Amino acid sequence: MPLGRGDDTFQQIDVRIAAVAFVALVAAIVQGWSWLVPAAIALVGGGYAIELALDDAPLDVAAPVVAAGLLLAAELAYWSLDERSHTIGDPGEGLRRAALVATGAAGALVVASALLALVDEVRGRGLALDLVGAVAAVAVVVTVIAGARSQPSKGA
Repeated sequence: MPLGRGDDTFQQIDVRIAAVAFVALVAAIVQGWSWLVPAAIALVGGGYAIELALDDAPLDVAAPVVAAGLLLAAELAYWSLDERSHTIGDPGEGLRRAALVATGAAGALVVASALLALVDEVRGRGLALDLVGAVAAVAVVVTVIAGARSQPSKGA
């Protein structure tokens, strides 16, 4: 979260949101409550989005890094939950998964950066563009949820 940009009220709220999300993520990993992982990620992402909406600043160039960081945090949390099961995997499975997670985070960074550059070029205003953006955001969330549900979990 861009703690340094906001005033004191923003900073206090951002710190509290981040603390609640951190506690939720730690509880999810320690207790094995996989349902808390999306809640923790949504808290941080939602706090960031609200702060950007209220700040009404120009495009935030840190947004792709935040997106990649949230993806990385979720992937590592789910990986930690998967490691709770006492099954022995194939040799090299950990390295393959680490490479997949790193590639996913790098891909998210590249895609988010490209979208940010595209949005910077378009810079339109109006209800139609807002509706297209809202539909695109909903489509991304639905795609992520569908992808998460289609992947079987080992330990949850």
